[in-house]
Order: sequence, then C-alpha cells, then structure tokens
Amino acid sequence: MSVYNDFYDSYHESCEEVSYEPGCPPSPDPNRKKKKDKCNNCGNLVQDPSFENQFVFWQATNTLFTNTNVYEGLIQARMGPGVASLAQELSLQGCTKKPLLFSFNAVSNVPVDSGTVNSGALIAEITWLDNNGNAVGTGLRLFIPSDRLNNTARITFFAQTDRPPANATRARVLFSKGQGLSDTNEDFIFIDHVVLAPMAFRDLITNGGFEANLLGWIPVPGGDTAFLSSYQQSLEGAGHAQTHFNGTLTQNISICDVPPKTPFLLSFAVQGTGAVSLDVRVEWVDSMGNVISNGLNLSIPDQTLNNQGNYLSYLAVTYPSVPGTSTARLVFTANVPTPDLFIRLDQVIFAPVLSSNLIANPSFEEGLTNWNASLVTLVELNDVYEGRADAGIGQIGGALWQDVELRHAEGRCFLLSTGLGFRATAETATFGSMLIKVIWLDDENREIGLGLTLIVNRDQSNPFTGFMEWVPYVGVTEPAPPGTAKARILFSKTDSIQGFIEIDNVVFTRIV
Repeated sequence: MSVYNDFYDSYHESCEEVSYEPGCPPSPDPNRKKKKDKCNNCGNLVQDPSFENQFVFWQATNTLFTNTNVYEGLIQARMGPGVASLAQELSLQGCTKKPLLFSFNAVSNVPVDSGTVNSGALIAEITWLDNNGNAVGTGLRLFIPSDRLNNTARITFFAQTDRPPANATRARVLFSKGQGLSDTNEDFIFIDHVVLAPMAFRDLITNGGFEANLLGWIPVPGGDTAFLSSYQQSLEGAGHAQTHFNGTLTQNISICDVPPKTPFLLSFAVQGTGAVSLDVRVEWVDSMGNVISNGLNLSIPDQTLNNQGNYLSYLAVTYPSVPGTSTARLVFTANVPTPDLFIRLDQVIFAPVLSSNLIANPSFEEGLTNWNASLVTLVELNDVYEGRADAGIGQIGGALWQDVELRHAEGRCFLLSTGLGFRATAETATFGSMLIKVIWLDDENREIGLGLTLIVNRDQSNPFTGFMEWVPYVGVTEPAPPGTAKARILFSKTDSIQGFIEIDNVVFTRIV
C-alpha cells in the first residue's frame, strides 16, 4: 500500500479525480475504494484534560492538585516533591489508525539558573494497549531534562505519536517525574491541559529533535559559522540545533506522497538570548529544485526570545502547496548580532492537515482588519509573539472575535492555537480572566453549539521581571453539529489591575 493512498483515505470523501504533481511517481493503485474505517472520534481523547475533576479520571502517585498560577481552568496537577507519576487510560475507538497530536503545558517552582537546584527530569509517554490492557507498542516517549523547567516561563510541548498498531484499542498517557535537587524538598513540576487528538497524517520531518546530529538538515554557511548540533540545554531529548552566528538551517521534505494543494502544520520550539531574531519560511519547490512559491513566512522579533528566558513553542499552518510542487523546503534564518548570543531550535514537526489557517489576518499585520473588537488596542512592539503587531486587551477588559466560514463541517474537528502574552506593569499586577471560545453558527449566524472553551485565569505569582511573557495555548474542538456553516473564534477578557493580555498568531485548522 502506498503512503499516498493511506493518506488519501483520510483526506478525501472519494477517490475520484486523483492527480499527481510533475516529478512525483504515480501511486500503484490511485483509484482503489475508500476504506470504511474513517475516524469518527476526532476531538481530544483525554478525559478531564485540565484536572478539574482531580482524581476521577487520573491515577496519581505523589501528585496533588493546586489552584495556584494555573495554565487553563482552575486546577492543575502538581507532581512531587521527589518521584511522582500521573496516568490515564483512554479509548481509541473510532480512530485506531491515526497518529495523534500530543500537547501539554509544564512549569516548575524552581528558580531559573539556580545552579544547585532542579525540578527533576520528566518523561511523557503514550503506550498502546490491547483489549486485555497489555502493552502492544510505544507511540511516543518524550524526555524533558531536569534543568529545563523553571518558574520563569511555562512551556507548551507539541509532539506526534506514530500510528497505533492494528491490535491497539486503548492508549495510556503517563507522566513520570524523577527526583529533583532542592534544599527545601520542594522540587515540583506542574502539568496542565493535556491534549491527545487524531491527525490525518504523520509527521514528515527527518530528525526533528536533532538527536542524530544534523541528519536531514543543511546548515548554511558551513563550518563554525553555521547551525551546529548541541547536547546541552535541550528542550526535549538529548539534542538540539544551535548557532552563535547569522545563518540558515534548511530541510527539503518530499511531499510527492501527499495530495496536491495540501496545507501543512509546522511546529517548533526556539530559545535565544540578547537581541536575536528568527525568520521561518516554507518554500514550494518543483522537481528541478526551483522555488515556485512561498507557503509560509513567520518572523520572531528581536526582544521576544530574550524576554522569555526559556524555550518558546510555535504552531502555524502553511498555505496549500501550489501545482507543480514536489518538495517543501523548510528554512530557519537566525539573526545573531554577536557571538556571545545564540539561538537554539528543537522539536520540529511538519505534518499535513486538512485546511489552511482559516483565520484571516492571524497575526494582526493588517491591524484589526477582519476582526470585530471591543476595547482592543493594536500593539506594535519588538516583543510581540510573531510579526510586527498583536492585539491587546487592557485593564478594563474587552473582546475580540472573528467568524470563519466552514464547508462540510458536520462531524469534523478543528485545532485552535494562539499565543497569549502577559504584560505586567507592576509587581501587584493581575491579568483578569481570558475566555477563548469556538462557537458553531448556522448559515443565518445563529449560535447552535459550543465547540471549545479555554479558561485562562492567570494570577501574578511568577517573579516580576518587567518583561513580556508569552504562553502558547492549544485546544481541539468537539465535532461540529449538523447545520454548522461558520465558527466564531472569540476572545473575551475581564478587568484587571495593571496587567494586559495580548493575542497573536491565531490558528484555526481542520486536523482530521
């Protein structure tokens, strides 16, 4: 069975009018009938992903639940001190042959650069189980080093599992924490908002975690002035890519096995110090190696990474590939003004999705065009999440929304992602509560259901730095009900004291 046909089953409603791009080999059997095992369970498979029910769905050892500085909702899991575990078994019914998007947020109470203190290592894994509860395979195993998590910046992790084996009917999500180093016996790791949702197709990147040196990647220029592999200070695993100079890191990804005009989800994590910036683009390349169009352009300005003090993750979706494309070229361009500064990259994902970004003007580069706004300010500073601007909601609260037209939405699930920035102007600042909703609308703009609600009830318990802190948020909707013609993407914020929440890089895409 070809990879093309495997993807075609989940992508198209029928197998009519199959076409291939020039330079791409034809499928052995392009007109075979569509399988009947269509995924019919497309939302977040995790029960109680934000721990609001505490022990009802989760099994925990040396893990408690807290309401302090929570990522989403009102409760999060606190692992530790010392060795701890947190697990849930869930059903794969309706989506047993799909790779799964995995995401969670983690933070520690340990101060940054504390030297003799750390939170302990963290392992997050997905295990495939059969009907009898026996392990039949490992879908994913992430290792977060003991010095990665601290109390300065929350990290949202993104990863993708492999496809479950044929005899897998369930999956186990397991977080395990190692012994940390703490003078006060308070080496805690906080976990919140766990997402495990089916995707249409697998990750196409080679060596996205840089564990095998720079296998699959092309650094330019070469030698000591290029990106190099490094095995210290990684986000996940042992390796990452790092540069102390201006340069690019490129990977050419064959997309011959993917239907024409397909968009792709791109995710990566980046860390930097000083006035460094990063440009990211995806180029569509033909079979002769010529760039024929651009699929994506992202720009991280020169104060964003330095303010963060840790890795910052990004998620974006390309435009559909253009006719004649055989290769997607992923290009990271680092701007590092002096050799004492650096940029690090880790955990790169590049996977086909079933729609481009449905949000118009997602990074507010055109001001508030295409958005409806109440008490929203356009912010143009060099510490925004992406690009040159974002949308800010201040002390008296406000709302921002956009209605997105959908086609054939019934029974489909969509991924919503955004960066939220927390800008405090004083140590006593509060941020209020931000509600992020997806509301289903019919063709007469009547509300017919709620697809997703994220509640961000952030207090100011982190150390006050005076800098902007960005936190990525992601959620997967419930299936859209019959009659859905549009989705309303709505951000609304309550009042606060000397604290602002800013919104940037809004993504809304169909993933299965």
